[in-house]
Amino acid sequence: MASYAMTIDERSAQGRALLTYLGTLNIKLQPLTRSAAPCQFSKDEMKAMLAEATSEARRGQGTSHEDFKREMASWR
Repeated sequence: MASYAMTIDERSAQGRALLTYLGTLNIKLQPLTRSAAPCQFSKDEMKAMLAEATSEARRGQGTSHEDFKREMASWR
């Protein structure tokens, strides 16, 4: 299963038609509020986090794959 984010103008005829069509396909739609942005970090912040994570991994630090899989399983 995958999650997608898109902007649909539900006030327009096309937007209403699209929402109706998606509903007939039993696609689960969940409106996002303005405060629930997909990512709260800037591009530079994300690059810095990735660089730090890469550095930790190269030093043998961080979380093991098995521990990470267990953590992800607990998110359900």
